[in-house]
Amino acid sequence: MTEQSRPMIGVGMPAALHLDAFGREVDAAFGHLPYLVGSAAVGKQWRDVDVRLILPDHEFADLFPPVADGQPDGRWDLLCAAISELARQRTGLPVDFQIQRQSYANDRYPGVRHALGLHDRNGQ
Repeated sequence: MTEQSRPMIGVGMPAALHLDAFGREVDAAFGHLPYLVGSAAVGKQWRDVDVRLILPDHEFADLFPPVADGQPDGRWDLLCAAISELARQRTGLPVDFQIQRQSYANDRYPGVRHALGLHDRNGQ
C-alpha cells in the first residue's frame, strides 16, 4: 500500500505510523490485524482512539468462554485494559483497545474499519 492509497485517519502523523507498528505487534500475538474504528477512523474530532481486534467466533470463544449474558469476563477486562495501556505507551495516544467476537462486531458496528499494521507488512 502506498502513502497515496493509504486511508486518511484522524490521528495524524507520526501517530498513524505508531498505530501501524502497534497493529503489527497485535498481529504477531494473535494472528489477526486490529482495526482503527470510531471517530478517529473518520476525522480529527475524537476523545479516544478506538482499536478493535476482531476474532473469528471460535477463536474468541477459546480465549473467553461464554458467560450468562454474553459479555466477556474478568479475563477479557484485564486483557483489554492491559493492551490499551500498552498501546498508549507505544503510541502516545489514548487508546481504547477491545477484543471483539466477529459476529458481534459485524452485527453491532458496521462503520468504517482501517486495518492497522498493513504498512510495511511483508517488506512493503
